[in-house]
Amino acid sequence: MATKAMKRWSTDELVNAIHSETLNKIELYEAERILRERETAPDRRLARRSYNAAAWAEAYSMGTFIVALIILWLTATGKSLP
Repeated sequence: MATKAMKRWSTDELVNAIHSETLNKIELYEAERILRERETAPDRRLARRSYNAAAWAEAYSMGTFIVALIILWLTATGKSLP
């Protein structure tokens, strides 16, 4: 049984195969690894969304800060925009 084919199995099929003890040691290890990977997938998606939201918030705040500094500098020096 190829491990690539095991990735196409549903979660229930993998669990049933593990509990029925029909897999050899390598296949058992691969089935357990696939199940662990599937369990952590939602966490990775949530982390990616949280990271993206934080990155955009930081970029927005940094941009706002830079614009405020430019306005302050223009006001302090008495210069105006061209």
